Amino acid sequence: MNKVQNNTIKIRGFLKPFVGSLIVKTYFSYYGLFKDDTMFGLYKNNQFFLKIPNNFSKKDNLSNFLDLHSVLMGDFYLFPEDKWEQLSQNNNWLLTLVEELNLAKQNVEPKLIRHLPNMNINLERLLYRNGVKTVHQLYKLGAVKVFVRLIEKGIDVAETLLFKLYGALNNQLVYTLDHKQKATLLKKADSELYDVGLRKRFTI
Repeated sequence: MNKVQNNTIKIRGFLKPFVGSLIVKTYFSYYGLFKDDTMFGLYKNNQFFLKIPNNFSKKDNLSNFLDLHSVLMGDFYLFPEDKWEQLSQNNNWLLTLVEELNLAKQNVEPKLIRHLPNMNINLERLLYRNGVKTVHQLYKLGAVKVFVRLIEKGIDVAETLLFKLYGALNNQLVYTLDHKQKATLLKKADSELYDVGLRKRFTI
């Protein structure tokens, strides 16, 4: 069990009956809780914050679960541990919240590469010139294949771009990637380079 798993074992155990499996990623100094690529909560030091959209259909029930006076970053509300048991009496409440957050995310999905995390207009133009013209194409190819494509075309790119691309596709700022994530990406890049007949560039 790694550090992230160990530090979030309690919240993951609590949430599993309600939302099933979830993914935990570092998010600034917190742990972001994701279901189906949608972040619905933050967790740190045994404090659990839920993201509540303004138009949440079950907003009338918020006081049953949340401390409405403890707000983090505008739309994240503290879900005190002494209220967790309330979910067992209304077990579809949290799932409804996650589903509505997922729908909201789909409605505001970035249409331009420059609007993704870590991206800017210069990187968007670089990718466009090399056949990656849309957000959909970027997602379809993935960070490693796009990175290797640029190298194949003779473009001198640093490993930082690989990390930025990965972060862009996973809603993660580049400086929050840990050593293990970076090492895994570099190994995958080396393997992909070898498969297309190019020499490996990274020593892990």
